[in-house]
Amino acid sequence: MTRRLATLIMVCVIGAPVAAQWLKEPTKGIPRTADGKPNLSAPAPRGPDGRPDLSGLWRLDAGPYGGNVLADLKPADIQPWADALYKQRMEDLGKDDPATFRCLPQGHRVMFGAGGWARIIQTPQVIAILYENLSHRQIFLDGRALPSDPHPSFMGYSVGRWEKDTLVLDTVGLNDKSWLLQAVWLPHTEKLHIIERYTRPDLAHLNIDVTIIDPDAFIKPVERHVQWLFTPGEEIFEAICAENNKFQEYSAFK
Repeated sequence: MTRRLATLIMVCVIGAPVAAQWLKEPTKGIPRTADGKPNLSAPAPRGPDGRPDLSGLWRLDAGPYGGNVLADLKPADIQPWADALYKQRMEDLGKDDPATFRCLPQGHRVMFGAGGWARIIQTPQVIAILYENLSHRQIFLDGRALPSDPHPSFMGYSVGRWEKDTLVLDTVGLNDKSWLLQAVWLPHTEKLHIIERYTRPDLAHLNIDVTIIDPDAFIKPVERHVQWLFTPGEEIFEAICAENNKFQEYSAFK
């Protein structure tokens, strides 16, 4: 073998996509059936503190809303200025959507699945949620209060607490630069307040009851239910708006 050929082979091996290699790794530490497949009906795992462990890679189950949790919102539920702006955005086909056409962060959209899949990393003091679009959330469980005068940001400020086996998340301090949902294009203000209640009834499902509060944009709080599905054998990838790449989906379930 010549040195040039040996070098070429080495480059090809080193250059193999790491993500593709990781997809060959079965998810460790989960219950399995007799044939070695993940037992998705098994009880939800628990951490050393006895709390349900929400860790893992999840994807949104579109369900009746098709990923649009505000699909059946009525005009009477929206403040007149917000309804007028929403209708204008629909007529314009969302041409000014800051996330789609300006590649700004999607903000709270990722809470409902717009960021592709999400990986939850849980510790007793803080929970991190990582998204394919490289955004992330930090939810503090150390008893701190929400800031009374937050500096608005795309992801806001989140704290959490346990109510028995339900994790309750409070998020405020979201700036008004992002539109409320992808392909819906509803506006909101910096008074937006989102409450999420997470329960994990078994290994495979994560149920999330969401309350969206913004008195300057909505007549009353909007309550919705979404579900995430546990995806063993999958991996989270990068999806970069500026590079126009797409979220990658696999069905290894290893």
